[in-house]
Amino acid sequence: MLSMPALGEEALAASKWKKDELLIRENYFEFAEMPEKREETNRIIVHHTGLPKDRDMTAAEIHMLHRDRLGWAGIGYHYVIRKNGMVERGRGWNMVGAHAQYNNKDSVGIALAGNFCIGTPTPEQINSLVNLLVTLCGVYNLVPDELSVIGHRDVNATACPGDMLYDMLPQIRKRVMTRMGLNLPEDEIG
Repeated sequence: MLSMPALGEEALAASKWKKDELLIRENYFEFAEMPEKREETNRIIVHHTGLPKDRDMTAAEIHMLHRDRLGWAGIGYHYVIRKNGMVERGRGWNMVGAHAQYNNKDSVGIALAGNFCIGTPTPEQINSLVNLLVTLCGVYNLVPDELSVIGHRDVNATACPGDMLYDMLPQIRKRVMTRMGLNLPEDEIG
């Protein structure tokens, strides 16, 4: 079992280490109504954009779709990971998202561009997801396990983030743990 004080030290080191390596393209979107500030962060919810075709999308395209076509306040995800691995800012890092109904007040939403019911995430997307999760778990002092790094379908009745990505989440969590220098629970047995 991981102890939180040890995790805190490891997570702090990991967040500092990844800070220089992780590049996030900032966006300053105008929202129809200003999202409220998120008071706590206990989970990271992974999504796919899920359009009918497995295609790349920018955060700006998603923002316009959510705000202008669907009539929402604006992009609901905090981060979008493009097919080439570029990470783009969606909502402000400290704002309540609009990505998982009834589960937004304490979570960060990450969307990978594509439809992973019919396609597969690119290796660049997976590498960027691992890097982003290392940083976020460090910043929010989260253990990257099946309670704190989850798929959208774990909290809502949806196919999101698609079987191709959802089936990769255990291995992604394992990579994040390793990159953070944390022992995997099965490593401590025996």
